[in-house]
Amino acid sequence: MDLEAFEREYLYKTAHIRRLRIPRGSHCHFLTETGCSIHAVKPTQCSLFPFWPEYVEEPAGWRALGSWCPGIGKGELIQIGDALQESDKMRQAYPGFYPKRSC
Repeated sequence: MDLEAFEREYLYKTAHIRRLRIPRGSHCHFLTETGCSIHAVKPTQCSLFPFWPEYVEEPAGWRALGSWCPGIGKGELIQIGDALQESDKMRQAYPGFYPKRSC
């Protein structure tokens, strides 16, 4: 699929960024029962999920995310410092979307 067709099918544009359309009854067109079907080429926002600033920096946001994200609370424990470093990668990738984090 060429880029133009992909954008028509799966993206929409806001004032500043392109975002993935969210299909009815799912969180992502590419998320299957076995995981991400485009893992090798998935966008930055996907590869860093769930370590987005709005979740990592806000305990209430993390708890809300945990109510529907099946990976929260599973696997190896991630230290908050490491999670914050990951969330900073979102700030670097999308500087117009996230302000710099205050220490």
